[in-house]
Amino acid sequence: MKNDTIDLAGCIRIGAGETHAMHILADLFAELHSRYPRLTVELFTGNADTVEEKLAHGLIDFALMIEPFNVEQYHFIRLPETMRVGIVTRDDSKWAQKSGITPDDLNAMPLLVSSRQSLNRYDCRQWSGGKVSAETMNIVGKFDLISNASHFIRTGIANAIGIDELLQLDTDHLKFIPLEPALTLSAVIVWKKYRLLSKSSSVFLEELKHRVDGESSKDKLKR
Repeated sequence: MKNDTIDLAGCIRIGAGETHAMHILADLFAELHSRYPRLTVELFTGNADTVEEKLAHGLIDFALMIEPFNVEQYHFIRLPETMRVGIVTRDDSKWAQKSGITPDDLNAMPLLVSSRQSLNRYDCRQWSGGKVSAETMNIVGKFDLISNASHFIRTGIANAIGIDELLQLDTDHLKFIPLEPALTLSAVIVWKKYRLLSKSSSVFLEELKHRVDGESSKDKLKR
């Protein structure tokens, strides 16, 4: 690291939805903070539309988004981890013992779905070969953050479509069942084009690029 960052200070502002991929950014910040104790972080959690709006208005420096997401108007880095899509259900529901949720299963169950407006979060029609759509599903309601939806799932009134490895779902009485055939999503960290980043954000970004490039190189060696 160059000497001009020895006294690095400042706040890195990150917006994100609920995703396990946040640990990549958390680990990176922890490493930087150990070198530069005056470095701070400000976290904002919200659904994709709210996070993108904050990014557009310059209220955050980076946004961690789950694809599908229109990255064309931003600079972006695709993170190496992928997330499985499935349903969150009560552990005593009729679907909890299944190893995978088929298109027919998805059409048969009462569902809570994401209220994300910018893009359809999960392309169920393509995944199912046309068997599943908004018209065929039994949609009981919509949610923005799965943590709140989990309270409704516990009542047994509905299940929710979501992604795996979310901390707030690692609890008694809830179970994640992946879709079958498998459907996976990637996460991207995005930042605005034509906007000058602060020194602290620039160092954070360079370290992230280095880390992601390193993981990509490891994957290529394994093939």
